[in-house]
Amino acid sequence: MADEEAQNQEQNAEATEAVEAGAEAVEEAPIQEPKAPSVLVPMLLSAVITVAGVGVMVAVILPKQISKAIAAASDTNGTQGPVQKDGDEKKGEGDEKKGEGDEKKEDADETADPTAEPDDPKKPVAIVPEGESIVVNPANSGGTRYILVEIFLLREEEKDTEFPKVVESKTKQLQAVTMDYLSAEDVQSLSNPATKERLKAQLKLAYQQQLGGTHPIKELIVSKWIMQ
Repeated sequence: MADEEAQNQEQNAEATEAVEAGAEAVEEAPIQEPKAPSVLVPMLLSAVITVAGVGVMVAVILPKQISKAIAAASDTNGTQGPVQKDGDEKKGEGDEKKGEGDEKKEDADETADPTAEPDDPKKPVAIVPEGESIVVNPANSGGTRYILVEIFLLREEEKDTEFPKVVESKTKQLQAVTMDYLSAEDVQSLSNPATKERLKAQLKLAYQQQLGGTHPIKELIVSKWIMQ
């Protein structure tokens, strides 16, 4: 009995020593301070986020901004604009045509001769330039005789304002026709008043062929008929 108690006391003493030794070992063991969190991971995360943001800007935002800039530049240059309605387009075309008509009218006013006399539909038009006459040697006269004539034309239609210009443009042809008819007559025939009236009718028809049907002749006037 005594032996058992002694043995239990020894075991308790050994256990107590072991516990004390363990406590001392724990107290003597250096306490490790917690390590500071590494800054490398946040830096890497920040870099990844930055790269992703740049990628999104390049892929999505930047093309939209470029498209808007191009569209704005195009509008400034007038290459793009709101689509007009059909009525607005027709109105614009009418304004353009009206503008062209005004320009043509202005050009005509500029090219018009300010010194030119206004057109008088009742004024006779000479078949040769003013101050000139037609001189013809009659047939069989040997060049010793001649007849001098001045011929004017009156237009049939007063609204034919182009009549004087057409006569002027055909002056050489009208002179040639006149000389052909007069040179075919001799002195005795040309001295006959009936011949004069016949030649007037013939020349009127011949002149009308030269001027054309759009510029009808009302009357042929012989202002001079001089035989020498």
